[in-house]
Amino acid sequence: MSSKPEQQLKVGDWWYLPEQDKLVKVDTLGEVTATADLDNLCQKAMNYFIVNAGRLITRDEILADVWGVRDVSDGRISRVIRVLRVALGDDSREPRYIETIPKRGFRFIAPVVEVIAVVEAPAPVAEIAVVEAPSVVVASKPVRPVRWYRWVAMVSILCCGLFYLAWQQFYLPADEVAGVPFKRFVPITSLKGLEMYAAMSPDGQHLVYNHFNEQPGQQLILQNMQNNDQIVLVDDSTSISNAAWRPDGKALAYLKIRRGQQCELRLLTLHGDFSGVASDEVLTHCGTHSLTGRISWSPDGASIVFPSNPENMSNSVLMLYPVFGGKVEQLTTPPPTSVGDFAARFAKQGNRLVFMRDVGGGGGGQIWLLDLENRSTEMLIQLEHSYPTNVDWYDNDSKIIYPATPNSIATIDINTKKVETIFQTDNDALELTVSAQNRLLASIGQFRRTTIMKINNSLTNPNPVNELVFESSRSERMIQVGFDEDSPSAVLSNRNGLFQFWFHYPDGRQVQVSDFKSWITLREMVFSPDGQRLLASVGTEIWIFAVGQPPLLVSKTGQTARNPSWSHDGRFVYFSNAVQGRWQILKTDTQTLDQSVVALDLDYFQESPDGQYQVVRRSSDAGYELHLLASGEVIELAIDSKGVLIPHFVLRNKALYYSTILNDGTLDIRCFDLASRQLTSLDRGTRRSMRRFSVSLDERFFYVATSTLGNLDIAELP
Repeated sequence: MSSKPEQQLKVGDWWYLPEQDKLVKVDTLGEVTATADLDNLCQKAMNYFIVNAGRLITRDEILADVWGVRDVSDGRISRVIRVLRVALGDDSREPRYIETIPKRGFRFIAPVVEVIAVVEAPAPVAEIAVVEAPSVVVASKPVRPVRWYRWVAMVSILCCGLFYLAWQQFYLPADEVAGVPFKRFVPITSLKGLEMYAAMSPDGQHLVYNHFNEQPGQQLILQNMQNNDQIVLVDDSTSISNAAWRPDGKALAYLKIRRGQQCELRLLTLHGDFSGVASDEVLTHCGTHSLTGRISWSPDGASIVFPSNPENMSNSVLMLYPVFGGKVEQLTTPPPTSVGDFAARFAKQGNRLVFMRDVGGGGGGQIWLLDLENRSTEMLIQLEHSYPTNVDWYDNDSKIIYPATPNSIATIDINTKKVETIFQTDNDALELTVSAQNRLLASIGQFRRTTIMKINNSLTNPNPVNELVFESSRSERMIQVGFDEDSPSAVLSNRNGLFQFWFHYPDGRQVQVSDFKSWITLREMVFSPDGQRLLASVGTEIWIFAVGQPPLLVSKTGQTARNPSWSHDGRFVYFSNAVQGRWQILKTDTQTLDQSVVALDLDYFQESPDGQYQVVRRSSDAGYELHLLASGEVIELAIDSKGVLIPHFVLRNKALYYSTILNDGTLDIRCFDLASRQLTSLDRGTRRSMRRFSVSLDERFFYVATSTLGNLDIAELP
């Protein structure tokens, strides 16, 4: 039968009182303001959810442990869940208490915190004056028998204060202090899909931004800030960067990229009344593998800075286009271990640029300054908890403003390098921009939801399969599917406030295997050959996680590590490490933690599960090789290595598989058969698919991560 909590608990916005077996709400004076009006069966179900918080609960468990039978219809379970949601004020579409796991069951996701039991039990309910109201019982103000709740509230506030101080000490960057003001974002767009890359016109009358919807392609939208009327300026199947306003507010520059074919910096001129596009012309070309990202127009209108991936380089650099004539100039030269530079912003004086630089395979991004008079560069800060897609100038060009953590905004003084958290916020800002009127704009919301589809491998399994095996909740960001039906899957989740790794077992069990004390950036994760240990690239570090074992750091302090992989026997871990701008391959013994150098001329290394072959990438020309260990034969693999992203590889006994993004944005899984030496395109992807995929050990199925659009809005921070 169902369990009943024996102690006082804080359950989301509610308190559980064991003496009354009820959920109540308490105000700051300790007065009961509401009681969840549940019948006996619903309260038993509520208690069962509370004592099993965070764990997947199947319908069969609910039937057996709440009803005590196994022949109750699903309709009755659904009714109880509906009653609980109404009583708690929950929404099934955006749950805060009870999350539905399709075809599996339910999970109670609200935080459940034990509090210190306080003195005697409250007075009998009969002594409390009540008024009738739907689903709650409200205590009248003059009645004081419930004063004990005030003590509970006081203890709770004290506990919360201590928890907050501990949170500051262990979870927040050292610069965050008490007294930082809290501000809420106010949305100014509300379309379906993603609105990003906001740019306010110089006079503040118009907003231009990118819009991504479910249909192929992107839109560039102009919004009138007075009446909110919207005009689609560009509607294209290609990738579009953000637009940058010309200083006179009559034209826009933007990037249009058709993957693998062309990249153009374009000038879009508006009609005088902003009713539409007067002209849209090419200014210059950029590399075909360039990144979409922020561009910036100088205050004097003479220059445009944009990111480009030149054909002779493997990463992104910043280019300066002279509007009034002259040669396009390369401004930056990032190290070859880096994805490159992006998101440049002119200072109001026009003499300096701030830009973002990717860290080679590692944690947060870096914020850099470029002096345009002498072309010198300087790194301002290495971010640890964020990877913003845009930062901007602040406080009369004396500081740079950026998202510091998912819920805080910070500045760094460009002279003193002092970091200061200036706002706590209610939402994660993916990027920030400051308008000419000092309005602070950001993209907020959920970027995507991830589903894992099980698909048959047509080369080994002709029977069509297209089965949903996982759908992420709001707190889940990445998943690695287990090798077989008995192995756990790994999920990165921030259900407890910070991102942690959880193992999800086929029987519904969920076990947390990490214990991070600050925000992390996950790059890659892969299971060991036995499917029981998880290898993860976290920031610039490589970790191993397993149930019942403390997390094991296999890289060393100061190393810039990426692309981890296992040896075929699970004894060793291989990874790339950047040393003085060059990659090397290291090997760590997981038992002794001894490290050794495998190669100095490679930047990628992976061994097959049977130990029969290896796949490597040369640092010199980004060419891929297949090494057959028994014969010593080396096979050149015809894999497009241009661009900044290494394909996602999965090695199996019969074939090696890798992913590539096609020109139309779709994912293609390709297979190199080891016996026939034939390369086959399986063409299994969809437009929203991601690079990551898995292959079952018997090679009969793919597990493809498919991204469905979330919802992002442009919002303002007052």
